[in-house]
Amino acid sequence: MNPIITPLNYSYKKPNEDLWVLNTDDLPIDMEKVKDQQLIHFAPGSKGGNHKHPRTEWFVGFGELLFVWVDEDEKKHQDEMNPNGKIFLFEVPPFLPHVVINSSKNREAILFELADSKMSSAEVVQIVADIQKV
Repeated sequence: MNPIITPLNYSYKKPNEDLWVLNTDDLPIDMEKVKDQQLIHFAPGSKGGNHKHPRTEWFVGFGELLFVWVDEDEKKHQDEMNPNGKIFLFEVPPFLPHVVINSSKNREAILFELADSKMSSAEVVQIVADIQKV
């Protein structure tokens, strides 16, 4: 079991300026399934997750965020969520152990999270204890 990672296109990008729009209606998600959503602020060097749970989540990350997960063979994987300004949708299947890490030492990051239910029955899974050892 692995996350599904889908490249996204900006809904609009202003030429010659670092200004872009991603309309949430353009996300390839059946929005009728979405029952919970939030914006999550990550201070430099912070992490969130280190858990698994029964719900499906969809993530879009902005900044130097890493998505780290563990597969069925207990092998750890990681992907940049916003490399070189590109954006991706990460679909996290139920019970996939995962953590999101802001790998920046001096910049904040934002995660847009959607899910098919409210958080419940989360089980702590120590994927990353120290960000330096990702």
